[in-house]
Amino acid sequence: MNVLIACDKFKGSLNALSVCGSIADGINENDKNINCTLLPLADGGDGTLDVLQNQSGYNKKFVSTIDPLHRKIETYYLTNGKSAFIELAKSSGIVHLKHDELDILSTTTIGTGQLIKNAIDNGHKEIVLSVGGSCSNDLGFGIAHALGYTFLNVKGEKLIPNGKNLEFISEINKPDNSYDIPIVILCDVENPLYGENGAANIYGPQKGADKETIVKLNSSMEKISALILKQFDKDINSFKGAGAAGGVPAGLFGLFPNVIIKNGFEFISQVTKLDEKITTSDLVITGEGQFDSQSLQGKVVGQVIKLCQKQNTPVVVISGQTILNDEETVSLALKEVYQVINYADDVNDSLTNCGQYLKLIGKEIASSHLGST
Repeated sequence: MNVLIACDKFKGSLNALSVCGSIADGINENDKNINCTLLPLADGGDGTLDVLQNQSGYNKKFVSTIDPLHRKIETYYLTNGKSAFIELAKSSGIVHLKHDELDILSTTTIGTGQLIKNAIDNGHKEIVLSVGGSCSNDLGFGIAHALGYTFLNVKGEKLIPNGKNLEFISEINKPDNSYDIPIVILCDVENPLYGENGAANIYGPQKGADKETIVKLNSSMEKISALILKQFDKDINSFKGAGAAGGVPAGLFGLFPNVIIKNGFEFISQVTKLDEKITTSDLVITGEGQFDSQSLQGKVVGQVIKLCQKQNTPVVVISGQTILNDEETVSLALKEVYQVINYADDVNDSLTNCGQYLKLIGKEIASSHLGST
């Protein structure tokens, strides 16, 4: 039996490789003759570098930079020689902040810009930027600032670009030596920049924004959109994913000459040759922390299910918790859905001891679906 274990991270608990490994340990503890292929996945958000590291040909480059509140940190990006693979969350992510430090108006992406500058200065000819897990709403202007762009108010005074200062920006100036290398942005969501389903409305609350702040940010982003249309002749609100990571795709597309927006899962599936691996598998196991309606809208689990359905390959889903109702689950024609929460004492136990419960579920899958005892 060939089993492909193709899971996303279980956020707040285990990275994707650890998830896949725990499940495989349980299966092989039950039957060592079952061939388990581990394929950790991501959708272009935080965790993307963890997935790429599992592929051959990628090396780490450590860099000193700053976190979203301008504190010094050291992090890294990956390189395969030509391209630099940078994860916004590594320098500008919500993971760097305690709950009481969340401040969507003050946080910036300048640290990510410093990583990009380092990669360009070291001769890389392409930037691949994954943008999930952010804590800011600066339209990626912090990145542009680190690359030499200046943002001025009506008095001609320079501004540090952040959520608070968006409304005061009246002019944007390019650096003398502007960067024109390709910047490929991997998106894990399809939200527009502003409006009912925009960056502030949908993701602002988890970044510390109250209702008043969300209204303010929407107004500022609409104003910025008009400014960029006037100065750079680009519409930054009309494409899918413009509002990802506080508008990073929108802002970079508006300011830089060679920005390409890609679906993160499609990029990762090509790099990992997911389709080919499903073809040679008797069973596919996929999973993530929470299995819900968003999982079916471009996220890892939903996309893996679609690919398995095309090839008539049986698929099992493992999640920390499943929010889908019975009707939604039945419509997916899954072999089975397992939930870690059903094995744990409570949510905290499921997060803390997720690995051991995934191993137990792996043993059950081997027994129930792979003909082992």
